[in-house]
Amino acid sequence: MFSNTRRSFLQKTGLASLGLLFGADAWSKNLQQALNDYQDVSPETLATEEDFWHYVQQSYTTSGGLINLNNGGVSPSPKIVQDAMKRYHDMSNEAPSYYMWRILDQGREPLREKLANLAGIHAEELALHRNASEALETVIFGLDLKAGDEVVLSKQDYPNMINAWKQREMRDGIKLVWVNHELPSVDNDYLTNNYTQKFTAKTKIVHITHIINWNGQIMPVRQIADIAKAQGIEVLVDGAHSFAHFDF
Repeated sequence: MFSNTRRSFLQKTGLASLGLLFGADAWSKNLQQALNDYQDVSPETLATEEDFWHYVQQSYTTSGGLINLNNGGVSPSPKIVQDAMKRYHDMSNEAPSYYMWRILDQGREPLREKLANLAGIHAEELALHRNASEALETVIFGLDLKAGDEVVLSKQDYPNMINAWKQREMRDGIKLVWVNHELPSVDNDYLTNNYTQKFTAKTKIVHITHIINWNGQIMPVRQIADIAKAQGIEVLVDGAHSFAHFDF
C-alpha cells in the first residue's frame, strides 16, 4: 500500500531534489508527472494503478529475471543516482584535487540541508555516514560506558548492531541485558514491558530497532523512550528501516 508519506518521499527524493541536484532525465520527468497525476488518489486505489507503478519500476535498472525481495541493506539505487555516481566518478578522475575538493565538495552542505528537511530536523543535527550500520557503530563505540553498566537490547536487533554491542561487552566489561520478543505482535504494552521490566539502576542505554528487518514489526519507540527517559536512561534508536516509510 502506498502511503502519503511514501508519496511525499518519492516527490522529495525522486525528483524534486535529485532532479535539481543531478538533472532530470526523460524517465524521471515521466515519474514526476505520474506523481502529480495521482496526487489525490487514495493509497488503496493507487496500490492497483499499474501505470503508476510502471513509472516507479522504470526508475530502476534491476533485473527482470529475478524477484528482488531484499530492499533493505542492499537496496538498489535509482537510475538517476547510478548515472550521477558514474558521471562524478569520471569527473573526479579528470582532476581529483580540483573537482573533488573545489567542485563536488561544495555540494555537501546543500545535500545535508535537503536530507535534514526530509527528516524534519535541523541540518546541524545530521551527521552523514556511508550506511546505517556504520552510523550506529559510531554511536555505540563512542558512548561513555564502564564495566558493570547495563545495556538493554533485543535478540531481534540487526546483527551488525548486536555484534557491535558484544564487542563493547568484551572490551569494556559492560553487561548486555537481552529481550526476546514473541513476534509478530500488535500489543504495544507487551512490547514496551519487554524492555522496561529489564531496567535497573545500572541501566544506561536501551537500544531499540524501530522496524525489525526480519518481519517488519514496528516497535513502540516513543512509548519505550518516554519511560526510559523518566529513569535517566539514554535511548538509541535504529531507524534504518523506518526512515521515510511512515510518519513518526
